[in-house]
Amino acid sequence: MKKIIAILALTCLLLTGCSAEDMSSLRDISRPYAAEYKCKKLQLGGEELLDRFESIKLTLGYFGDATLSYAEKGGATGEQTGRYTAEENAFLFSVVVDGREKKYVFPYEKGVLRMTFPLGGKLLEAEFGAV
Repeated sequence: MKKIIAILALTCLLLTGCSAEDMSSLRDISRPYAAEYKCKKLQLGGEELLDRFESIKLTLGYFGDATLSYAEKGGATGEQTGRYTAEENAFLFSVVVDGREKKYVFPYEKGVLRMTFPLGGKLLEAEFGAV
């Protein structure tokens, strides 16, 4: 497999005249972070909220689409959609809330995405891990 990738990279260099610095990395092409993530921690102001939900998941699509969906134990469901880009150790999210675009940057380390932001005067903390 490594030999095939090396041959493809060399072909790109020879046929297009591009430099190795201009080429996308294998990580950019394969996008291993494009997956479904399950919420493993959810706290608001230190109060644990995860036990109130059947599921909370974050789906990161291959083309930069993001969907946060939830199902409460009482039966209510919902979702929020947006866009994302991946950096070395973080995700940059862009969502539209009440007609206004909001941007967030959250760290991503060892397969865990950590989200923290103020909500209603309290700090919301959530952790998502790949399913």
